[in-house]
Amino acid sequence: MKNKTLFVSAFGVALMGVTAINAQELVLPEGMEILTPENVEVTVSTARANDKDKALTIAGSAENGYKAYFTAKDAEHGEELWVSDGTKEGTKMVKDIYPGVTSSNVLYITRFNDKVVFQATANDDEGAELWISDGTEDGTRMIVDINILGGSEPAGFTQINENEFIFGAKDYESISYGEEEQRWLWISDGTADGTRLLKDCKVIYPGAKVATDDERFFVRVGRKVFFKADTKDNEFGEELWITDGTEAGTKMLLDINKTVANEETGATAGAQLDWFTNFKNEKLFFIAYSNEYGNEIWVSDGTTEGTYMIKDLTEGTDANGLPAGHGAFTPRVYKDKVYFRGYDPYYGLELFVTDFTAEGTHIVFDLNTNPTATGTANGSPDLFCEFDGVLFMKGATGSDANLPETNFGLELFYTDGTAEGSKMQSDLNPGIGPNAAWEGMVVSGSFYFRAQDQTPAAGSSQAWELFKIDSKDEFPKKVVDLGEGPDFVHSLRNLDGDLVFTSQIKKSLFVYHYRKADYDPQKDKENMDPDFGETSAVMAPSSMDKTVDIYPNPASDYVCIDTDAEVYGYTITDLSGKLLVKGHADSNKIMLDDLSAGMFILSVETSEGVMNSKLTVK
Repeated sequence: MKNKTLFVSAFGVALMGVTAINAQELVLPEGMEILTPENVEVTVSTARANDKDKALTIAGSAENGYKAYFTAKDAEHGEELWVSDGTKEGTKMVKDIYPGVTSSNVLYITRFNDKVVFQATANDDEGAELWISDGTEDGTRMIVDINILGGSEPAGFTQINENEFIFGAKDYESISYGEEEQRWLWISDGTADGTRLLKDCKVIYPGAKVATDDERFFVRVGRKVFFKADTKDNEFGEELWITDGTEAGTKMLLDINKTVANEETGATAGAQLDWFTNFKNEKLFFIAYSNEYGNEIWVSDGTTEGTYMIKDLTEGTDANGLPAGHGAFTPRVYKDKVYFRGYDPYYGLELFVTDFTAEGTHIVFDLNTNPTATGTANGSPDLFCEFDGVLFMKGATGSDANLPETNFGLELFYTDGTAEGSKMQSDLNPGIGPNAAWEGMVVSGSFYFRAQDQTPAAGSSQAWELFKIDSKDEFPKKVVDLGEGPDFVHSLRNLDGDLVFTSQIKKSLFVYHYRKADYDPQKDKENMDPDFGETSAVMAPSSMDKTVDIYPNPASDYVCIDTDAEVYGYTITDLSGKLLVKGHADSNKIMLDDLSAGMFILSVETSEGVMNSKLTVK
């Protein structure tokens, strides 16, 4: 492998034992380069959650390419929004939103098709408001001033369909309604006219419990979004809500925790929701606390009847007489099931699987076989992602140096969903030292993660250097060593086939262009675009068995209705439910003169019921 040598200057501040690079030679492998200028410091948070306040976010399209959006600061502008197309020339500050050295405090950068939306402060009068950017200065603007008396502090941005996103924000009514300021639910298409209050419910973001891995606090499933909220009168605490982008379709699904929190009002406590996971655009897997069972695994199909606890993995009560419950950790969808860290009274915290039935929820593999007084010790797997046909994770095997045959510390594992197909992948940190792997990410058919091959000095951070493998059984290779001491690389992202990341030892944006020897662009190039799904359990495409066909579809000037049933009328709405066209069926032809190109819902009322069909206008 060829390397390139760069001279870097001293900068930065020590954090968690991480010391910035002193003046020295920095050797980068072939294909890797630093994108940001030397006098610019990337300020992306080290937190693992995708919803972190200072995020590194990829947005774009296959037609126009993809860009990385992030926050960075320099002496002249303070901290502002930056963008990169993966080249040095294409890496730049987007706009000095708050002019001068004052930072605009850009927060929650979130993809919205080929743009990003975020919270930013342009001046002290407007405060933190809703912004959008296409990566250019002219295309970066405040969408609307929601709270005219101060900042609306928008957060929880979640795209709900091809054209809109939901979020929580404060306006005059929400901050003055009760004793405390509230965020209520809003929806926007990225324009001032298309931004409106959706529901006066108390949006709770990020919530009482926050997933610490690369999950999101609010999650779209199909064409609906699950989020955490309460009524504006604080009746139920933090509970599970859902929205389809309409006021009528925005509701609380279930009061999961019925513990009375306020004897005077009868208000109940929150469910401490966590680990929202989209299962194939059909269901939501999540963790919730109930007064009867404690912290356990749940599922929802978007209906009250279809929202239920899957299984009571931890039966009984704890030492305080409260319902016991270990919940779950790092759930991942693999082979039409959800795998997660779960609890068994004999095996402890180990690899579990569920098919959303009690019978189909069970332990898969005991990573840590060291005996305890009640069974075996905790393997505590942290699941990453699927690679080379198997599901990768890290797990604990034990740290008893007297038992070297079975104790290897914290190392990399994978599973094919069976006990026989589950194994430790490698002993990267020899002996009982932990490899401390995190942030598994597949880019162009190679699996990247941050880890360590030696144990750092006492009191220091984990080393967290960049490693990769090109096949499931290959021993991990260190990609780069950025300096003496812990590199602390983090925020690994896929920029259209190239890996981008930053680090604590050198707070720059790095790009790594690498293709393995047997790279196949047909098989190894990942899909970069969101999948809204055609149909799912959370969005039934029709209210009756299909008795109506429409053609042509896609259409341009008109669409025809073909049915044996009597047709009474029709409506055409956008994907949020906004009515665009309504008419009586004088003939089987519906003219589309008033519709621009896009996707719509055509609802045809017949003598046999109402049929809903997606209509594409080109």
